[in-house]
Amino acid sequence: MEYKILKKEKMYCSICDKEHEVELRESDSILEIKGEQIKYKEIYYCCTNIEKNNCFTINNMMGENILRAKDNYRKKHNLLTSKEIKEIRNFFELTQAEFSIILGLGEITITRYETKQIQDTSIDKLIKYVRDNPIVLLDYLEDKKDKFSKERYSQIKETIKNKIKNNSYSDNFKIQLLKYKYVEFDKKNDENGNCILDINKLNNIVAYIVYKMNSLSITLKKVVLMKLLWYIDAKSFKEYNKSITGLVYVHEQFGALPIGHDEILSLPSIKVEKITLEEDHYQYNIDLNKDYKIKHIDNKESKIIDEVINKFKNYRSSEISEYMHKEDAYKETLLCQIIPFSLTKTLREF
Repeated sequence: MEYKILKKEKMYCSICDKEHEVELRESDSILEIKGEQIKYKEIYYCCTNIEKNNCFTINNMMGENILRAKDNYRKKHNLLTSKEIKEIRNFFELTQAEFSIILGLGEITITRYETKQIQDTSIDKLIKYVRDNPIVLLDYLEDKKDKFSKERYSQIKETIKNKIKNNSYSDNFKIQLLKYKYVEFDKKNDENGNCILDINKLNNIVAYIVYKMNSLSITLKKVVLMKLLWYIDAKSFKEYNKSITGLVYVHEQFGALPIGHDEILSLPSIKVEKITLEEDHYQYNIDLNKDYKIKHIDNKESKIIDEVINKFKNYRSSEISEYMHKEDAYKETLLCQIIPFSLTKTLREF
């Protein structure tokens, strides 16, 4: 059997009943888990004084080996490993019991998942969900606040809020939040223009729009970007019965606005400058992240985008909103109503 020597150390050897230098080894092994043969790296000690039957384990080494096999099973089935669950819990600075309570599980459930038991798919999704959406974790904490002392409840709440405020975590959180806002639009229909949202595709489309506007020496503003996106998707649907981005648009006071418009500004292909105009009024100027390379846009898509940009490149925010108000898709829907793409078939020509 092939093996790797991890280290040598002097200790009591239960094989020859003596204290001497033994080898800590690692070798490939197989363990059956839930009817599957799972490969993993087994660790054990080896007595070099005896040639056969010279392997032994100590303390919790057997449990460590079983956990290694179970974590490989988890990886195979796209489940969080015991280490990943622990990292998520530690990220929010919670004890095993606290994390269990907040999630509505038994007090020792997380302890089991971190040490021996494989979580089922529903629990795995729950843990991933709160990992990616700490605001949800705040809601869960609020529901279980009576399980904690007032002091500990305040500490946990403040910790989670600080994680949300952290900039490096915030952008990723916003992208995840955008994904979750579109969970219910997971089938092609009239609301999404027969196209399911692909974040990577949207990222490239937005980058391409910013690039084209920059090439015209035009500073792109958030309001204009959102209107350009609607016209791009509407024109694509009118011509090909399929939108480009998969965004879902809502009838708002100043025109069509995509669900998750704030989160769109966190896409990695762009950088956004927030400018204060007056109290509670801001302007968002959008520029291209110079390290980002645009890809995955075909000729048909670029042609539609170019036509829309060419039409509205000199429009101010108020002008493009006013123009949109005259579209049947806007006139035939109510405030806060999703604008069905079927109404874009009468989109005005340009």
